[in-house]
Amino acid sequence: MSTYEMIMGMSLQGSRVELKNMASGDGALLKSLLSHPEVQPHIQLRHGSTSRQGVLDKLVNRMLHGYDPGALHAGIYILGQPELIGSVSLQNWNRQEGQAVLGYMLNPLWWGRGYATEALGLLLAYGFGELGLKRVEGRCRGDNHRSAQVMLRNGLTLERTLPMADGSGDVMKVFTLLHN
Repeated sequence: MSTYEMIMGMSLQGSRVELKNMASGDGALLKSLLSHPEVQPHIQLRHGSTSRQGVLDKLVNRMLHGYDPGALHAGIYILGQPELIGSVSLQNWNRQEGQAVLGYMLNPLWWGRGYATEALGLLLAYGFGELGLKRVEGRCRGDNHRSAQVMLRNGLTLERTLPMADGSGDVMKVFTLLHN
């Protein structure tokens, strides 16, 4: 089964948020979120010789249409509301090993309200319960305390810290969660 087939019609509901596949109409909001100055420092985009704009367009297309066989992306919506407020994903998904890397982002208007924590919890329950994940890893910059708290509240533990490759002097915190 392809990743696209797995998310078609997917809807996971929590007490305040819903995770579901994003519609084409969410593209502008998604691109705006990926470009937001408060979100951008926390997203690692590799663009090499491709323009940043080209990389963003390609990423938005993959997220909206499920064209990435190594990832599963879902939109975060406030329960009962139509507007996309963020996304959550399993990236670098290795089905044979049952491993993936978590990704999530939320519109800064909604930070500090528990929506990212709930959304990540829904994705983890789905990943471990339905997709057979055995290990997930999440990463954030050392100065991204909000993201670290989202992972800690969902049971991930700090495994290690690594120096950032950009020479900023900051570190990358690596969190993990294992499922028996």
